Amino acid sequence: MFPGSPVPLGPRTPLAALLAVVPPLVTAGVWLRHCPRVRVLHAPGQRHLLLCRDLGTLLRRCDHVVVRHSGRLHLFSAAQLIRCRVLEVVLGTPYLPPPARLRELYPALEAGARRYAIPIGLGSAEEALALCAAERLPVRSSRVGYGAISG
Repeated sequence: MFPGSPVPLGPRTPLAALLAVVPPLVTAGVWLRHCPRVRVLHAPGQRHLLLCRDLGTLLRRCDHVVVRHSGRLHLFSAAQLIRCRVLEVVLGTPYLPPPARLRELYPALEAGARRYAIPIGLGSAEEALALCAAERLPVRSSRVGYGAISG
């Protein structure tokens, strides 16, 4: 995870804390660590909480999601969270400067020692990996993560 990235809630998060950030009459996702399957919780104030450890599932099914951000619970719109999606790519070679074409297509690309963070937002990871292959970058591993939340 990157500094400022959203993180899942712990399994011992009190229900009262969730209800404090989810307004009445709202259905919201709750990104909850160690939740083996999707669960629905009906709470006071006609709040409906969808609990899941898979943030992608929540982003597809809910307009708002509760995550931990900067040490506190926050309710973000799914659109805000989707905008901060990145594809983290670990390279199989020592540090190389990012190829010009990759930098051109992804101006917000973050490069580190043997790692790239490609901002994909609504785009697909497969598209970004195809570009890496076209640029002859030896990708050793990859995963979708979340960068810092802005706005």
